[in-house]
Amino acid sequence: MGKAPASRRATSEKTQRTWVVVADGGHARVLESSHLHSGVTMRLDLVSDATQTAGRLAPDRLPRTQESGNAARHGIEPRLSLKDYEKRVFAARLAAYLKGGLSSFDRLILVAPMRFLNVLKEAMPEVVARKISATRRKDLTWMTDAQVLEQLGSLGRQLRRAREGA
Repeated sequence: MGKAPASRRATSEKTQRTWVVVADGGHARVLESSHLHSGVTMRLDLVSDATQTAGRLAPDRLPRTQESGNAARHGIEPRLSLKDYEKRVFAARLAAYLKGGLSSFDRLILVAPMRFLNVLKEAMPEVVARKISATRRKDLTWMTDAQVLEQLGSLGRQLRRAREGA
């Protein structure tokens, strides 16, 4: 069995379903370009619960511990800050969503600031991580879909071509 003809390979590359995840620690958008003329459409707009729970989760004072040598009491610093904990919870929710939609995309592009990108990769199941074709270490959550594609360079041009059908 030989290789597939070039025309068939080109067609399969054009019809490849791609999801672009644009995220930071509290917001995520999943853009989808599934086939010719589909355009890039919003699939999900996810917001962290941290904005709703931050006041209720953090007490005014840290828990205290008794000093063994005298009567002093010191505050106990948490091993993980509330902000970092919420980012990890948010990354796990996003990773679970991507795992649930595994059959809906062939490749995945992650765009996130470096610190959150590392947290997201840690939370990512192996089956989803295998589909990651590119990553960009930028915070583009505030940009429009067209601006995000422009920032992706050649990957964005490929998606734009699929969008325009050329």
